[in-house]
Amino acid sequence: MQQPRALTFRRYRVLLAVPADRSTGPLLRTLRSHGYDATVMHDGTRVLDTVQSGRFAAVVLEVGLPGLDTAAVLAGLARLASDTPVIALTPREQRDQVLAGLRGGQDDYLLTPFSVDELIARLRLRMREEQPAERAVARRGDITVDTALGLVSVDGQLVTLTPTEFALLTILISHPDQAMSREKLTTMLWRDPPSSNVVEVYIGYLRRKLGSDRIRTVRGVGYVLEE
Repeated sequence: MQQPRALTFRRYRVLLAVPADRSTGPLLRTLRSHGYDATVMHDGTRVLDTVQSGRFAAVVLEVGLPGLDTAAVLAGLARLASDTPVIALTPREQRDQVLAGLRGGQDDYLLTPFSVDELIARLRLRMREEQPAERAVARRGDITVDTALGLVSVDGQLVTLTPTEFALLTILISHPDQAMSREKLTTMLWRDPPSSNVVEVYIGYLRRKLGSDRIRTVRGVGYVLEE
């Protein structure tokens, strides 16, 4: 389906450092759909050179890169890009070794095999902690929407949304106590709606991710996000 026209994620550059034998196509497509442009590297030495020559919002580093050992790569990143968070992808048996090289509070790790949704949630969490305190944050009940990072939480738990789901939620949360009609939502989100019931489809997606009682249907009027 088309991306929403009015509300989009700010795009962030991420350095994805993984072995050459890892298939990255599906991962790159998913990262891009959530607002991340990934540069892929397969060699530890090139990772450090690339970080030196360009600024990245985050580095995702899989343990076992050729060229440098993991400890050397982590130490080099800490020295060359001290304000760039690192997420290390590591097998369980090397967890303790990797933890010793991470900077507590700024860096993070995921055990392999990993969930792409979990990686996206970790990226957003790390990048949120690096942002200035004054950001555009909307709240409705226990739902929080960070419009700068495309970050959504329900009762303190991160929820991963697609760009269209995020755009729809942002509209609803920015119109508290106002039922938004299907026609109005369609106009705000799409130049050429892909189908006549597309709003209902995405309302269903949001209800499954946020909770079925979070969005109320006002019969004959539209949808409203509950307090």
